[in-house]
Amino acid sequence: MVSQFHLISRAGLLLVLAVLAGCQSLSSVKPGNYIANYQDYPPQLERFQVCNNVHCEQLTSVTLDQEDWRRLGSHFSVKVESPEAERRQIKSAIALFEEIAGPITKTQHDLARNDNKWGDRQLDCIAETVNTTTYLMLFDQQGWLKWHRVGFPRHRGLFSLQAPHNTAVIVEKASGREYVVDSWFHKNGEQPEIVPAAQWSAGYDPDEISQRNNK
Repeated sequence: MVSQFHLISRAGLLLVLAVLAGCQSLSSVKPGNYIANYQDYPPQLERFQVCNNVHCEQLTSVTLDQEDWRRLGSHFSVKVESPEAERRQIKSAIALFEEIAGPITKTQHDLARNDNKWGDRQLDCIAETVNTTTYLMLFDQQGWLKWHRVGFPRHRGLFSLQAPHNTAVIVEKASGREYVVDSWFHKNGEQPEIVPAAQWSAGYDPDEISQRNNK
């Protein structure tokens, strides 16, 4: 994760004002505005950038071949009849995208959370948020998202006495309900957590839930 002051300086006044105004105000902010704070150009199918270290201070330009896109698209090849089913597709596709991008960006050994102790090519929540949002935007450009649109990333901790943390977001088109897509909790190539944004904002942690369930 990252200090509160670093978040403000990198994400800019837009994010701070949106948080102060309440989480619902983020629903109208384009995710590309967040990406623009870190990347040199908007994600495009022909070429896009991926963060390869903490705070997204370094980027790798990536171009995927037709086989890579075919593999990713196979996760959306079955027409699903509910947002819940599409979220399962998104989880598996994000995991594959990390698996594909890892060797290119040298982040294939990225561990869960910050377990590399800020070692070389370890991603923190800022980098994970930028990358996951980028992948989601590319899915949308491919026309693969039928039940969701890409939302503006969320932050928790700045005003809620929690450790600062960030995540990508998707929004159900019909209901407007927001869900986080949080890759930071797991190592490269593992499926992200997708849970309601309100649950995440309240301090969601999959390890704590697992520990409670195992008692």
